[in-house]
Amino acid sequence: MIAPLHEVLMTIVLGVHLLAMNMACAGPILCIGLHGRESDDLELRKTLGLSLAWLTAASLLLGIFTGLALLLLGPVSTYTPALQRFPPRAYWFAGAELVFSLVCLLLYASRFKAMWNRRWLHALIGLLSSTNLLYHFPPLMGVIGKLIADPSWASGKTIQRSALLQLMLNTEILALTTHFALASLAVAGVALLWILVPRTIVTVDQPVRRIARGAAIVALISTLMQLPVGIWLTTTLPPLSRGALLGDEVFSSLLFLCGILTTFYLLQQLGIVALGEFQHRHLVRTCWLLVALVLLMTAVARNSRSSLSALDKSREQRKKALEHFAEGGLVNGPGSSVLLLPPPRGGVERPRFIGRAAFNSPKLLRTNHIVMLTSS
Repeated sequence: MIAPLHEVLMTIVLGVHLLAMNMACAGPILCIGLHGRESDDLELRKTLGLSLAWLTAASLLLGIFTGLALLLLGPVSTYTPALQRFPPRAYWFAGAELVFSLVCLLLYASRFKAMWNRRWLHALIGLLSSTNLLYHFPPLMGVIGKLIADPSWASGKTIQRSALLQLMLNTEILALTTHFALASLAVAGVALLWILVPRTIVTVDQPVRRIARGAAIVALISTLMQLPVGIWLTTTLPPLSRGALLGDEVFSSLLFLCGILTTFYLLQQLGIVALGEFQHRHLVRTCWLLVALVLLMTAVARNSRSSLSALDKSREQRKKALEHFAEGGLVNGPGSSVLLLPPPRGGVERPRFIGRAAFNSPKLLRTNHIVMLTSS
């Protein structure tokens, strides 16, 4: 019972971490968009921009704390080998970039109204913090995630900066980074809608409706663009992970299907707000749909990567079996033995249950090369 609860907790914490980092990456861009032109809703734009700026800074702090929580909650044996492949200076550099973005966001929020009339300075600080996070952290986290799921993905015991840059240019990492950037814009747009929710309880004023439409259009276009990027990302996944999403594993496939259906429902709600004909409940529903979508897709990603981890363990067992067979022996462990057999005719045979032996009721499992006796 503990393992499923731990998995649910990890999924929730990771989902909150992703939402927070999405907001931290794209929040300043929405603040710059709020600057707009001088109009009758100038004070409203300033007030909303200030709230959004402080929310962005708080989101980065939340992202940092939830990232540390993931390290504490996750099994050390899972992520430590991947983290140890980077030299210490890589973490010093990442920490410095993180502090730089945090300082920029705090300065941006604390001096927001004072910088409002200096458009170039207002835009410069916002773009510095946003692009710095987008350039460094989604690709780096993508590389670390791949190494955790599949240690053989990158060669070499230590990954230096030049090798890291090459890994960041991998097709899957590029697709993942693009997907994250678009998701960040969608999250920031919906966050602005959430800030507007209290202003729509009784009635929706025209300035509020105009700003809500703009935020919804940003989120709608970003979410629509994620559909082809999501297909691109799916095609770059390893066959085992892709198969888990497309029917090989029932639970992962159901989660993926629920995520797709939630995406289309979110698009429908964003379309209503973007057209300007919306009420208070539409904004609230849109915000919760986005949260549900992020949690669902987080669960999908964790389940697909667990398939890779299982494959990696299977490779290790196979390697040990081959080594012991080369020495003319069996692989003996607690209650198990492995014997190498020739491959079956007609190609690879999927693992299947054959029967039970009389002694101690062991199960006899046969793959294309290996027979394994495991005590039941």
